[in-house]
Amino acid sequence: MIQQRRDNDAKKAEESAQAEPKDFGMVSVSLGAGFSSIFKDLGVDAVVEGGQTMNPSIEDLARAVESINAKTIFMLPNNGNVILAAQQVALLSDKNIVVLPTKNVAMGLAAVVAFQPDFSAEDNESRMNEAAERVRTGTITYAVRDTHMEELDIKEGSIIGLRNGEVTVNGLSIEETALELMNQIVTGDDVLITVYYGDGTKPEDAEALGEKLAEIYPMCDVEVQNGGQPLYYYLLSVE
Repeated sequence: MIQQRRDNDAKKAEESAQAEPKDFGMVSVSLGAGFSSIFKDLGVDAVVEGGQTMNPSIEDLARAVESINAKTIFMLPNNGNVILAAQQVALLSDKNIVVLPTKNVAMGLAAVVAFQPDFSAEDNESRMNEAAERVRTGTITYAVRDTHMEELDIKEGSIIGLRNGEVTVNGLSIEETALELMNQIVTGDDVLITVYYGDGTKPEDAEALGEKLAEIYPMCDVEVQNGGQPLYYYLLSVE
């Protein structure tokens, strides 16, 4: 059965290569089963699981690119540490690959939503980059060791909130940390807050957080999505 499946997959790959290429394709690096499902539902052709480190290999990215038969392929690294690897794949490939410098999965999702199949590659690149750059994010996790940062005395195991990769909230409960972090991020011009909850967070807790955010920020639509990400209780996105 395994060999038959392999033969079938090889035949499908060959048929895909011989078929007329479509105009656009997309490759995205993901962080967790929930995010992977969202990317696929939005039409991303190939999703590369980043794992806990969010650092897929160049070979993983290249295989994803080669699986897509398209005239232009947009690649979403969704991690600052993966952008260079994505650019190397683009340089080495014979395909026309556009690397969008997305630094997290929330930026990647905003870029995908902005994509318009009837637009040119250049217009889509511009639209997707602009959408990604509008996103601001915060993450809720726990401290892995004792440390001291400016005015924060952080103890191992305590709940912390990170804004732009820097700890700005410490020592509260998970929900209180999320609310305080959003107080630092949300502005009066924002219209959308998305709560992506991790694989260690109960859906009902995430929904409760979403309801509180909707009360605090009535000018924003609030969505709650299962990101399934490891390590982070929440990834919070503001646009």
